Amino acid sequence: MRVSPARCAIAAAAMIACGLSARAADSVIHSYDFSGFPGGAVLTWLRGKGFEPKQDATNARKVVYSIATDNLVLEARTHAFAILLNEADVRDYSKIRIQWGVDAFPPGASYEKGVRSEAVMVYVFFGKERHASGSLFIPDSPYFLGLYLCESEATGEAFRGRYHHASGRFICLDRPRPGATVTSEFALAESFTRIYSREAPDISGIGIAIDTASARGNGAAKSFIKKIEFLD
Repeated sequence: MRVSPARCAIAAAAMIACGLSARAADSVIHSYDFSGFPGGAVLTWLRGKGFEPKQDATNARKVVYSIATDNLVLEARTHAFAILLNEADVRDYSKIRIQWGVDAFPPGASYEKGVRSEAVMVYVFFGKERHASGSLFIPDSPYFLGLYLCESEATGEAFRGRYHHASGRFICLDRPRPGATVTSEFALAESFTRIYSREAPDISGIGIAIDTASARGNGAAKSFIKKIEFLD
């Protein structure tokens, strides 16, 4: 059957339009990539990327950082909370995409059961206005979403933590098998609006954490992150 030139032109235009739409939807506007480690002290290298270690992040008896096959590896050897904070200014975003995985989950970790521990969490902070934590001993914070990998609980559900009830939620994105790398994509701006009933502000920072302070047993856990990307 002979296809008219006009139909061919229409089909080609549609294919091009679809291709452009797909590329635009996946456009990376800001990223953190842990490839290219030159050797030396990992925390020094991370500081050069703008990550400041806080809490137990500088206590090598509790938490160890390393680089393996272009992954940032986080390992808690005992009960600990360590976070790497990085200021950012990300605008006109829609989604976040993370390549990551878990080698060992903290024993008994489950937000559903009140055991608020995780092998890896990516905090995304929104705006610069600080909101009360609910405790004199816990710093106030901008709005945030804590995105993590879990062993068994529900994915996509926004859990409250012990503090920051008005400004913080914790969401498991995937349940990977130990050792597997997964790519999690999450509608960041849309979810913020749904949870907090307001337009999502610009992203003002991120944090990469490992928290086994409330875990059972010895509090050991291990995880890795390859890349964090913000999409428009």
